Amino acid sequence: MQSKIMIVDDEEDTVGLIRTLLKKEGYDVVTASSASECLRKLKGDEIDLILLDILMPETSGRDLCIKLRKNREPYRGKIIYLSVMEPLEYRKKYGKEDLQKLNISDYITKPFDNRDLIRRVGAILA
Repeated sequence: MQSKIMIVDDEEDTVGLIRTLLKKEGYDVVTASSASECLRKLKGDEIDLILLDILMPETSGRDLCIKLRKNREPYRGKIIYLSVMEPLEYRKKYGKEDLQKLNISDYITKPFDNRDLIRRVGAILA
């Protein structure tokens, strides 16, 4: 059974690139350009992994992650953060333990190497 991945990012170019890369690898891909769209699409759908941009206009990826994890029916799948924000900057802003508390599986900095993204997604889903 192929894994289903949701890309949540407000940048159309990034979503298009990642969707193409993941589909070539045989993954089933769903996209959302906002937190509200993500929450709507998650209802009743089995998503194995969410690639989540941290810096989005309406609701930050971090705030969305908190909602996903603390929902009445929490999302128990894997989450990889995607961001132009460096991990060190994130830790300074939100604390060293934040990624662990939110059960973030990986943190990929934009711009990313396409092969590295595929490798890391594959490792998380293995």
